[in-house]
Amino acid sequence: MKRILAVQNTIMGKPIEEEIFQKKFRNSFHKIQLNILFTASWIESQHLAVFKKYTISPQQYNVLRILRGSNPLPCSIQIIRSRMLDKMSDTSRIVVRLQKIGLITRTTNLKDRRSAQVSITLKGLTLLRDMDPEESNFDNLASNLSNDEADQLSFLLDKLRD
Repeated sequence: MKRILAVQNTIMGKPIEEEIFQKKFRNSFHKIQLNILFTASWIESQHLAVFKKYTISPQQYNVLRILRGSNPLPCSIQIIRSRMLDKMSDTSRIVVRLQKIGLITRTTNLKDRRSAQVSITLKGLTLLRDMDPEESNFDNLASNLSNDEADQLSFLLDKLRD
């Protein structure tokens, strides 16, 4: 058993027990929840360092990414909200901030003032293009997994949310 753990530690990070200094868990389901939360926090901290460099938040980046994906077609705020990774984000407020710094445009529908069409600007596209090399660094966060392992992990996480 010690040999297996020694081999595991040479090819992967420390086990969750060592990372959080906790040896006992209620059960395997408790352990995996803590491991997912810990790992998500670790990934988020890596992303935050990049976003800080570009002076945007993860939620702002997410909106820009969504708008780049739909470009040249605009998106409504409702569509953006439905595609956000963080469903608790205040999309309207994020859109206002991005508009103030010139990364997006927002056009209000004259017939329905509650409806607005949002598009990414050239300045927003340039920012994302400048950030694109960082995407490779994000991918490298999981480089110790094979493609098959990454697909399996993604499948299991999808299954967990089902």
